Amino acid sequence: MQLAGSMSWRIGIDRWSDPYDMALWFRAAERIEVETEGVVPGPPAVEPLPNRSTDPSDAVELAEGWLTWWRSLVNAGPLTLPFDLSNPPVALSFTPPAFSGLHDWPALRQVVTERWMEAHQWHTARMRAGLEAGPHHDMRASQVVTEVERALGRRARPFALNLVLLPVCDEEIRLAGPNRYLVPERVYDGPRGLELLRSLVTPIA
Repeated sequence: MQLAGSMSWRIGIDRWSDPYDMALWFRAAERIEVETEGVVPGPPAVEPLPNRSTDPSDAVELAEGWLTWWRSLVNAGPLTLPFDLSNPPVALSFTPPAFSGLHDWPALRQVVTERWMEAHQWHTARMRAGLEAGPHHDMRASQVVTEVERALGRRARPFALNLVLLPVCDEEIRLAGPNRYLVPERVYDGPRGLELLRSLVTPIA
């Protein structure tokens, strides 16, 4: 939130993120086995689960390429507009038509090229279903900051907090940068959502 004439707090909620959704769809569809650690979440929550199209003999290459893809997205931070076309964001290197970010992993690059529209259709359908389910103008952020300010007995200091909501099956909150977290949708949208916000806001307010 920005108050006139002063800097205040800001909480950004990145829901239905296209770059993250697409990467998670391919991990699920091609049964890519990667270790859950650091910024790598648990299994994607993709339903219905698509049929696999890659050969099991490509498993190592697929895992290495996918991990590079995922970590590149996380490390690059949010995609903001406008951007310099002479130095495009990292996320664009994993999109059509070239998929240049996957150049070193031809098996992964091939399947991503062939099934990109299928993944995009899934992403679009789940976003549409979410929007049709109800409004997503989340007032909980303001509610939590008000509660924290009341507990502190003062106005919150200026801060920025960013949450990327992911369709995954685990419930772990993962640090992805300064005051930036990867959060399972099921946690943020569930009964723990308010407490999660409160626990993240209190130390920086």
